[in-house]
Amino acid sequence: MSQSQRLDSLQALRGIAALAVVVFHLRGVELKYLDGPSVLDSIGRYADAGVDLFFVLSGFVMTTICAGRYTRKGEGWLFLTKRAWRVLPLYWLFTTIVVVLMATVPSIVNTSYAEQSTLASYFLIPHSQLPLLTVGWTLVHEAYFYLVFAAVLAVVPERLVSATLLVWAGLVAAAGWVTWVSVTPAQHVVTSPLTYEFISGALLGIYRRRIPAPLALPLLLAGAGIALAAAVLLPAAGPATMDAWLRVALFGTSGLFLVAGAVTWETQGHLRLPAFIMRMGDYSYSLYLSHIFVISAFGRLWAEVLPTSGWAGHITFVSVAIFACCYLGDLVYIHVERPLQALPLKLGDRRGRRSSQGL
Repeated sequence: MSQSQRLDSLQALRGIAALAVVVFHLRGVELKYLDGPSVLDSIGRYADAGVDLFFVLSGFVMTTICAGRYTRKGEGWLFLTKRAWRVLPLYWLFTTIVVVLMATVPSIVNTSYAEQSTLASYFLIPHSQLPLLTVGWTLVHEAYFYLVFAAVLAVVPERLVSATLLVWAGLVAAAGWVTWVSVTPAQHVVTSPLTYEFISGALLGIYRRRIPAPLALPLLLAGAGIALAAAVLLPAAGPATMDAWLRVALFGTSGLFLVAGAVTWETQGHLRLPAFIMRMGDYSYSLYLSHIFVISAFGRLWAEVLPTSGWAGHITFVSVAIFACCYLGDLVYIHVERPLQALPLKLGDRRGRRSSQGL
């Protein structure tokens, strides 16, 4: 999304979604390395719903940035290459760190990684195992979304995009009724109910201006209320372990309402966000990819140096770990992600200058 189109509410929700995933994974580290009462055990298992919010946001952004560009020559390919550059270089960097750790210090890496395909991990190819960088499973779904949307952008007139998205949703629903003899990893991705979150976000991006202004706050409250009700009524399982259709019905709907309410609230001029929330949105992708390394190392270090079983120790551990994750995420954003994203512009400027000098 360009600066002129940028919505602060989307940045804030990106940051909140990334932080939620950090809390989800930190819960597992806290339970593994710290004895005594867990601070995150009850609420942390539901924090994986940040992924559902990410998928809704992704769909919303796609139809928002592509308005007016459908069926133009080369737009589908341009969209795909831009999304690939946005996602892959930083992901490859952290995947390579996992590969290096596997080769040099295998004792600190999950033993199940030995069964994972390095090639599939790097290129986000659906595979029976999680990618080497475990959070990459969401990027496998994103890659699928981008491929389909690039095709839509290339061949579907803008007036038919909504209908095409609904057809896509219908095909996913039909696939859910089919009894497959065996399900390949690719089939699992293509038929996943999680696709509905992307589709619903995309439709919201198309029709967001038709939402009546008075519904902004009710939508925000409904989104938060659904997520809270799900956490209360489903105490035994979080989004990561529940039925995928139920997950989408609860947390996908929650994410959709939150995005709809926040964007509508902002367009009415009522949204004022703290600077740190906006900043977290900026470095959300770096935080998402890097936090696994931080919390894993931090858990081991804490258990060795400051073992504790009291509430104070747990609260301190969680607070310091979250701060460390955010701090590293911001550093990665400043020194790696942002320069990477600026590189195509710099190369384009250099080529332009060379062409001018040659005239």
